[in-house]
Amino acid sequence: MCNFILLIGNQDWKGRGAKVPFEEVEAEHSHHNGKEIGNNRTFGTLSSEASGRRAVQLSSPGQYVEFTMPIRANSIVVRYSIPDSSDGKGIDTNIDLIVNGQKIKDLPMTSRFSWYYGSEPPFTNDPKDGNPSHFYDEVRTLFDKTYHAGTKVRVQVGSNCTSPTYTIDLADFELVGPPHKAPENSISVLDYGADPSGTQDSTKAFQKAFHHGQVYYKIVFIPEGHYFLTDHVVIDYVTITGAGPWYTVLSGRHPTDPTKSAGIYGKYDTGNGIGSRNVHLSNFAIIGNITERVDDIQANGIGGSLTDSTIDNLWIQHTKCGAWFDGKMNGLVMRNSRIMDTAAHGIGFHMGVINSKVENCFIRNTGDEGLSMWAEHYKQTNNQFKGNTVAIPLMANNIAIYGGRNIEVSQNLIYDTVTNGGGIHIGNRNFGVDGDTAIHTPIKINQNTLLRTGAFDFNWEFGIGAIWFSGENEKIEARIEVKDCDIIDSSYPAISFVKGNVTSVVFTNLFVNGTGTFFLQIQDNGEATFNKVRAYNIRQNITIFNCEESFKINNDGKGEGWFTDKPMCSNVCEFQAQWPWNW
Repeated sequence: MCNFILLIGNQDWKGRGAKVPFEEVEAEHSHHNGKEIGNNRTFGTLSSEASGRRAVQLSSPGQYVEFTMPIRANSIVVRYSIPDSSDGKGIDTNIDLIVNGQKIKDLPMTSRFSWYYGSEPPFTNDPKDGNPSHFYDEVRTLFDKTYHAGTKVRVQVGSNCTSPTYTIDLADFELVGPPHKAPENSISVLDYGADPSGTQDSTKAFQKAFHHGQVYYKIVFIPEGHYFLTDHVVIDYVTITGAGPWYTVLSGRHPTDPTKSAGIYGKYDTGNGIGSRNVHLSNFAIIGNITERVDDIQANGIGGSLTDSTIDNLWIQHTKCGAWFDGKMNGLVMRNSRIMDTAAHGIGFHMGVINSKVENCFIRNTGDEGLSMWAEHYKQTNNQFKGNTVAIPLMANNIAIYGGRNIEVSQNLIYDTVTNGGGIHIGNRNFGVDGDTAIHTPIKINQNTLLRTGAFDFNWEFGIGAIWFSGENEKIEARIEVKDCDIIDSSYPAISFVKGNVTSVVFTNLFVNGTGTFFLQIQDNGEATFNKVRAYNIRQNITIFNCEESFKINNDGKGEGWFTDKPMCSNVCEFQAQWPWNW
């Protein structure tokens, strides 16, 4: 029996997912003398939020995880969890970083950006609200030299390490190139008073430099450094580039006004076409200081309206959303970027975003959906999420499409849904999704791989499928094509129809290997067609749950392992998942 647990960097899942510059190694597959945790996907447990649902916990001096570098590298990212403080403000500590037996530095760790409390957003930092989640964070560092493949890299609890436990999930290794030099025909933010040491507030200097870049048709260069910003910088008709996301870092938050924080924003289009245009951002990082989720403030890394614009090779971390775009806007491309450890969504298209796409982005540990399109009150058309890796959204779906037409979700690698969602969701749900903004033909869900997706919904009290549909606001009659997708080790059903009449869904060449409950879970009226669908290792002997006699299943008879004409019908909340099937 195949084992689909291991996920390492650029492992080729049929060419799906982002082509990233790093290789990933899981702690549980590395040499260690700690305690391995795992085999549990229950919300609120450390293993439920771990990559592959397993990690290694260190609790005393001398305990370690030793990674073997899979490539030449001069940097490391460690995903970890340490406990919160009793007041919810977090603790700061460190762990020893040892290379080939020699300690090279203290690796700082904090729980200030993790440990949220409460059952629904906005989550708090108060442990008294209960229901803790959002346990993990990530730390990165450059080595002082390049090491060859096979080098042994330890994270080890030293005598001066003060956290009661260190849960180590994984490490990413990357060969980072030298800093980029200033392009020709560019101006530097340093010429306008920006402080690369991060000591002084550089917000006004950035705003002035970006404005001059717009007026004088100059590229604006942000040299290597850490720049402290206390508010968003608003941009229009300008190209901005940095020395690289490991070298140029924007961070900060206003000391007295929590609604203001570091970020790059386009102007909002209020309906008269005055949003920003022709903006091009590349080669820098925004590493924020957002420690809580408050939905009515703009604390995102990138935001506003950006028409005919590109975003390339950004690293966004510790912001509310990584990038949240509010239309109307047309022709945005975001590519080759990394978004991690956000309080809410990774990347969102909202209210009238058209002809836009996200491609080759790596998204991990978001507080809400990794990628989403939400056609609230305005139509969203001709958009794509293509060739991305979306991992470990801490709430809701890896990828969600709320309304829209001519939408494509393809060639993505999606894994480890935690709670209240699935891997891919198509629905007429959320505010303002109905009529012209609802789901319309065509919707294409093609060539995606979903690993350990789907989750228990603690409001509905039943499991959600790896791919699921809902016509809650109004019936979905549009043709939805699900083709050449692989669903591996689904936590609950592989496919579910939850609420509202959904028709004209066509599954073609679908491969399912392992579910926690059923192959197909039907909870409302509708119709679906299945062509060449194969399913194996379905947990329930009766592979279909269906109490809706009017739901029509069209089976071409060329698949295997899933169809029954005598489905299960009882209380769906009674079925507890048994997973994973392949451990």
